[in-house]
Amino acid sequence: MAKQSALTDVAIRNLRPATQRFEIWDSKVTGLGVRVSQTGTKTFVVLYRHRGRPKRLTLGRYPVLRLDDARRLANEALRTVAHGSDPQTEKTAARDATTFPQALDEFIRLHCKRHNKPSTAKNTEDTLRSGFEKKWASRDIRDISKADVVKVIDGFSDRELHGAANHALTAVKTFFNWCVARGLVTVNPALTIPRPSPPGQRDRVLTPDELKAVWIAAQNYGFPYGTIIQLLILTAQRRGEVTGMRKDEVDFQKKLWVLPPERTKNSREHTLPLGEFTITVIKAIPNLNDTYMFPARGNDDTSFSGFSKLKYQIDEDSKVSDWTLHDLRRTAATQMAALGVAPHVVERLLNHTSGTFAGVAGIYNRFQYLPEMQDAFGKWEAFLIQLIGPDLEIPVNPAIRQALTSAP
Repeated sequence: MAKQSALTDVAIRNLRPATQRFEIWDSKVTGLGVRVSQTGTKTFVVLYRHRGRPKRLTLGRYPVLRLDDARRLANEALRTVAHGSDPQTEKTAARDATTFPQALDEFIRLHCKRHNKPSTAKNTEDTLRSGFEKKWASRDIRDISKADVVKVIDGFSDRELHGAANHALTAVKTFFNWCVARGLVTVNPALTIPRPSPPGQRDRVLTPDELKAVWIAAQNYGFPYGTIIQLLILTAQRRGEVTGMRKDEVDFQKKLWVLPPERTKNSREHTLPLGEFTITVIKAIPNLNDTYMFPARGNDDTSFSGFSKLKYQIDEDSKVSDWTLHDLRRTAATQMAALGVAPHVVERLLNHTSGTFAGVAGIYNRFQYLPEMQDAFGKWEAFLIQLIGPDLEIPVNPAIRQALTSAP
């Protein structure tokens, strides 16, 4: 690997053919290189060793396969080797899958279940199976065109499922990128299709009266769904993080909830201080499982799921409409800001890696802000106790109630 430097798109575009084939190697990803043929064809390859033998895996042609995707695929191949498997063998197995359902099965097995979180893998699989597999059940993967993809995406938009249309396009683009990298197809038919709808960022924040109504409806519903909603309000964490809460994550003595990297969206450990009110709610959870606070009904090996029907019941009881569970997180963050909590503290308790903690600043700023977060949650709990008032049924120690409601 004599010619080695950090590859860039400009450098690759400027590579010119020579009298014989040559290769340029990337200094950022070990083993990744660009092979330039005598005719000028540029192909990404990755070198590795399996069972002591040197091997070469062809990833795909440039520019159909972009540099950042080539680096990602090279890293995936090297991880496969690290786990004792040969990516060349897996590529051959994938190539044998010619119909869309066969290729989809391999994509889910070799990519989604290995490189995505379980929830993301399931969401992607559900989208591709429900949105595309039924329509392309007998189609050869090589015969699917851009027009075929557009027709499916337009079907979502025609039903005004704009968010689902965007998600479906992202999923099918990722699928076909995987197919290109493994030689199943030569071109991604979805590559140049624009998003069918603007990204659209929700900005719904519940009013104090709406928040109180939702709390009381959840309180009346009780465990497990009502308790989950109460903890979503109290902690401002994500739905999957609350429903998947494990008993070994909560330290009542230190008043901390420590989410491991595999349970957070950004794959970083998140330490969250717990307020007295929140601890009271958690301690009231019945002991039904050795692992999960909210075990699935009839399955002790996984956590609670099945929100749609229960959310509908909370909507009916609270008389609050047009809100999602994620809006509770935005509502808590917005109200804490109104209570005087600094923006960087709000970002930290939300476990965001954008804003104040984006890029290099986020890498080097490892200060946990635990005292500041503790103070923020104290203000938030005091606000909630005063808001709900005498309708609050969860037993709160009178001394705690007095301390919280009299907090500045």
